[in-house]
Amino acid sequence: MFRNNDISDGGRAVLIEPPTDDVVTLADCKAMLGISGADQDLSIQAAIYAAVDNLDAASGWLGRALREQTWELQLRSFNDRRRRVAPYNNPLAIPLPYAPLLSIVSVKYFDVAGVDRTLVLGSDYRILGLGAPLERQAIAPVYQGNWPIARVDDASVRVRFSCGYDEIQNIMPRQLTQAVCLAVRDLLPLMTRDQMLLEDRVEGIGSQRYQNNPEFAAVTRNAIAGLLSNLSLY
Repeated sequence: MFRNNDISDGGRAVLIEPPTDDVVTLADCKAMLGISGADQDLSIQAAIYAAVDNLDAASGWLGRALREQTWELQLRSFNDRRRRVAPYNNPLAIPLPYAPLLSIVSVKYFDVAGVDRTLVLGSDYRILGLGAPLERQAIAPVYQGNWPIARVDDASVRVRFSCGYDEIQNIMPRQLTQAVCLAVRDLLPLMTRDQMLLEDRVEGIGSQRYQNNPEFAAVTRNAIAGLLSNLSLY
């Protein structure tokens, strides 16, 4: 599976291996919301997927990888980096999208002769911010070093990396799962009835009238924003 995402003047990120682990399981989400029956399971699961997609990596607004996944940052050259983001006061640093970083898989580039070369961690480049899950990680040349000269071309430089919360190296903050479950609670009424229908009436039995409560929805969304306010990378 491949997905492209333009990240301004810092090249593009291509999804190589999507996440396979759940951010929150159906059972855990139901327990957090106090739902015991199975009647709404399909709707709850669909709401979980929608809530996660609204946050996760390229498709979401949080700028984080919620579960382990592999990306490739493709640049036209080693100078094709986000100049407005210079982490750790290093002008040569290349910021990586979608914290938290798990590992660098490879750093490759085509030299001016078109030869595909691979850089070596420790002797050619280093990682900045590894182990700091609340910050954006980056790669940079070794101390007092420089990047090599790459042929200027589309995807001439390729940084492949894995990122996300794997519950071993990077532990997912509790507020992330809480925010997903709150979003499910907010989405569920929209998925279980016709939003154009104000009232259900069955002759001889009775009726059920629906009422949208914008104040309750606003409280829920403000709670989600508050939970995630210190986690957004944008």
